[in-house]
Amino acid sequence: MAEQAKVIRKRIKSVSSTKKITKTMEMVAGAKLRVAQQRVQSSGPYLDNLRGLMREIGACGVDVTRWPHFETREVKRSLLWIITANRGLCGAFNTNLIRLGKKTYEQKIAGGIEVDLHASGRKGVAALRYQGVPTVATYIDEMKDRPEPSDADFFQKILTEPFLNGDVDEVVVVYPHWINSARQPPTALRLLPIAPESETGGTEGGGKQTDGDAPGQKRSAHGVTPLFEPSAEEILDRLLPLYLRQTIYSILAEAVASEQFARRVAMKLATDNAEEMVTNLTRDYNKARQAQITKELAEIIGGAEALK
Repeated sequence: MAEQAKVIRKRIKSVSSTKKITKTMEMVAGAKLRVAQQRVQSSGPYLDNLRGLMREIGACGVDVTRWPHFETREVKRSLLWIITANRGLCGAFNTNLIRLGKKTYEQKIAGGIEVDLHASGRKGVAALRYQGVPTVATYIDEMKDRPEPSDADFFQKILTEPFLNGDVDEVVVVYPHWINSARQPPTALRLLPIAPESETGGTEGGGKQTDGDAPGQKRSAHGVTPLFEPSAEEILDRLLPLYLRQTIYSILAEAVASEQFARRVAMKLATDNAEEMVTNLTRDYNKARQAQITKELAEIIGGAEALK
């Protein structure tokens, strides 16, 4: 009984130490989440304004075929970018992204499409390498907890140049899409070609699989064709790089916020489980001590009776 109580006491001490660690990690993740969430919220209005301006330009009937960003080609080669985290301890966050990325990759390969796979994050790179999935490029140090617009410039060049040069026919990004603090589902977003934006319907991000109205339709929210100075074509020349840059920056910001949210939830669950385990172990320890005391009392009483 004494040995059993001693073992239980050691386990209580060990689990209590683990609980302190998980609680600290939960608090750190919560602090990082607040900063990351502010970054997501602050980047949203700018991207929404860019989309609104593209819808206005689309309503003017601008011929977008002169810009290769909108060129829809038969997909023979695809660039797939999978975003994961550099660290674990965030539940099924990385697993779900890797699963969706691998599923997207296998579907394209099964359809006869060649895939240039780019992987970001130490967890995703290691998992894909272990599963034997070939990658063209990997990015680990480039994935930061505090993404900056310069990081978006780096990825914009890597992702857009192959499409504009005709080396690939589409660019697809697998990332955790931040909808709200309760939903960050893994999402496959088609970044290029950009689906046409119109005033009455358009695409979100660089282009989802659903298309909006064609920009040849001259409509606006007020039924009046807008006028642009300088011309709509000149504005679109400058707007497209900004649009892609902000979209990529939003993707990076949402990935960081989703990771911290998943880690905070995972660490809270771990802390709650450790607390419950300590409670159960304390109960078992008290039972073992009571049994030990009862046994000792019985031995004392038995010895006293024998001396009579």
